[in-house]
Order: sequence, then C-alpha cells, then structure tokens
Amino acid sequence: TYKGYTFNITDLPGTYSLTAYTPEEIYVRRYIYENTPDIVVNVVDASNLERNLYLTTQLIDMDIKVVVALNMYDELLQHGDKFDFKSLGKMVGIPFAPTVSSKGKGINNLFDTVINVYADKDKTLRHVHINYGEYIENSIKEIQQRIKENCNITIDYSSRYLSIKLLEKDKLANKLLSNSENYEEIKR
Repeated sequence: TYKGYTFNITDLPGTYSLTAYTPEEIYVRRYIYENTPDIVVNVVDASNLERNLYLTTQLIDMDIKVVVALNMYDELLQHGDKFDFKSLGKMVGIPFAPTVSSKGKGINNLFDTVINVYADKDKTLRHVHINYGEYIENSIKEIQQRIKENCNITIDYSSRYLSIKLLEKDKLANKLLSNSENYEEIKR
C-alpha cells in the first residue's frame, strides 16, 4: 500500500518484445491479455534505450496504460549522457520515471506516476499510434476495419495491435482470430 492505494505487483520475465518467438514473450503477452492489468510498468535499462523501446511501442499499440521506469538512470548520468525523458514521454504519450532500483531511488516517484496514470491525472498520458509509414498504416487500417466488423475480440484486444501482429504473420494472433465469422476476409 502507498498513499491509500493497494498495488498488486506481478514481476514478469524480462523481454524485449511481445512477438511469439520465445517462451518469455509468449508468457508475458498472454499474461497481459488474460489479466488486463490496470497499469503496465515497463522497466527499461536507461543506458540501453534502443533495445528496450521496441517493447514500449508494442505496449502503446496494445492500447493499455503504461509507465516506463528508466532503471539504472544513475549509470546513464555517470557516462555524461543527458536524456530528456519528459519530452520523449510527451511524444509517445507515456510518462517516464527515472529510477535506481538497486538503491531505492525514484521508487516513490514511480508509484506517484502510476497513481496519476491510474487516476487519469497524468498530463503526459495520451493515446498515440506509432506511425509505420503510409503503406503499412493503410494496411493496418484495412485489417482493423475487417476485425471490427464481426469480432467481439476487440473488447479485450486492441484491433490495431492484432492488425499489426497479423501483418507480422503472428501465429497467436491468427489463432485468436480464427473463430471469427469473417476470419478468411480478415487474413486476406
């Protein structure tokens, strides 16, 4: 408990994406789908952002509430690097909170950020789409329309995320949609 809120925290296996290539990725993806957490705290290594932000983009496409914990932020600063995480947060619509978990630094700020996101009070939070370029965006929109036509699955899953996964030839997304009446039209 913190500031009158009770947090049920589940530590999921570390992964860099939600593709269906490794058991960890499949487990994390399935956990998020089946449990629909109020907030996902995406813990990223602040000194290795490029590798970690792909997962962040996938979480954005899932249309769920996310807070990014920039862990090991002290190492980034020790290398003389600077990072305007507030501006990046505004661009992608997700708040970033610097932490040094090994020393307990930034944890209260992280919990404050989670509370603000949960209560829809965080000014950074807004829904954005990662733009994949005109050709892919047109394909995503076309598939999304087909999924929305005859699919109750969009109650639990983002039609955009499912569309992207279908374009990636994702087996789990195909299996998820296979019971839809218009599945043949969707996968075309």
